[in-house]
Amino acid sequence: MENSNSPNSRPKKSAASNPLEAVVKFLSSTQLATFLLLALFVLTWFATLEQTVNGLKPMMDKYFNWKELFFFPEIGKPWQKDGAMVPITIRFPMPSGFWLCVLFTINLTLGGLIRFRKSPQKIGILLSHFSIVFLMVAAGVTKFTEKRGALQIYEGKVSDAARDYHAEVIEISELADGKVTKVHLVDWEFLKDLRGGGERMFKLSNLPFDLKVTNLVENAQVSPAQFVPPVKGEKVIDGFYLKALPRAKETEAHMAGVELSVLSKGGENLQELLLGSRSLKPATVSVDGRPYLLQMRKKLWPLPFKVQLDDFRVERDPGTNRAAAYESDVTRLDGVETEEVLIQMNEPMRRRGWTFFQANWGPQDDPNPAEYYSVFEVVHNPADHWPLWSLLISMAGLIGHFVYKLTQFLTKPRKSAVS
Repeated sequence: MENSNSPNSRPKKSAASNPLEAVVKFLSSTQLATFLLLALFVLTWFATLEQTVNGLKPMMDKYFNWKELFFFPEIGKPWQKDGAMVPITIRFPMPSGFWLCVLFTINLTLGGLIRFRKSPQKIGILLSHFSIVFLMVAAGVTKFTEKRGALQIYEGKVSDAARDYHAEVIEISELADGKVTKVHLVDWEFLKDLRGGGERMFKLSNLPFDLKVTNLVENAQVSPAQFVPPVKGEKVIDGFYLKALPRAKETEAHMAGVELSVLSKGGENLQELLLGSRSLKPATVSVDGRPYLLQMRKKLWPLPFKVQLDDFRVERDPGTNRAAAYESDVTRLDGVETEEVLIQMNEPMRRRGWTFFQANWGPQDDPNPAEYYSVFEVVHNPADHWPLWSLLISMAGLIGHFVYKLTQFLTKPRKSAVS
């Protein structure tokens, strides 16, 4: 008779009796990896189609939005409405690319690294899997930490601040004897969710007034109602209103505008204003007999060193005003250390995690200007070189695995032919 206390007689735990093991098994499965790869392929296909309609930045924000699980693609030929191009929306939800990538990273980590049977012969495969995980982590770091902006410098001038492509601020300047003495900023993080008629109060403890900001328009200009009458019921303030402009594919060209009210500390409406980044002059308000300047502009962020434009050169196509190539000689001023650097197309300057690309120049409508200026795209990305390292790791793993298999094949004993 079999002993019921024998170890061999104990019932095996089923997957249902160990939910954690079942979840880990599912997350590390080949079936999930196959589904995620197919889903990412379809997502990339839709994203490419939508990019032609909406541009790169709106597409990336929509398809890889970590705050949402699903979205609706917009592809197809746009149709015209009130002077704006409106893309065709597909009423079929698709999972966010961000969370697909997160699941794929978990799947590779569990199935390709942790649960994978390890042996010296499989080091190449492990390295290849690790390189892909490393690449996915690099993409996540880039998404949450990368900053992109522009730095425009005239020849002989020095600058140490870049202008953000997308973020804008409301700047409040205190004046004394006609000069700016102190500057206060309302950051984009507190403005960007006011699109389409939102409203927010800003209690300014260091100033004798508060602000109520309403109706942020991401791409707008302050227009005179007398010459360009409003057609959508826009609010007219002092003969002007905030006119929404069509969305551009290159969203770095967008310049926002807001409606705001200057309120006393008791809540009394002192003045209503329209601010727009396209406006050439700031608005002036007077509170308690003191003047203040209010304007909206692109956000500036400081660089860890200064850049001086020494010389700019452009080569034009024969018989045209079109540039064939252009480059800049700059001097990087980093404390007491200086270095002369040539920045040209496809050959940026890199320093301490910052990259400067030759992006544009001007003035372009004058063949012989008295003074050139150069525009650099400034990128700060802690994971800048991580994709390169990932590629090198993957290459080492694949080459190592190939050499191992080739050696195994060449040293394998051959059976003699039998007549």
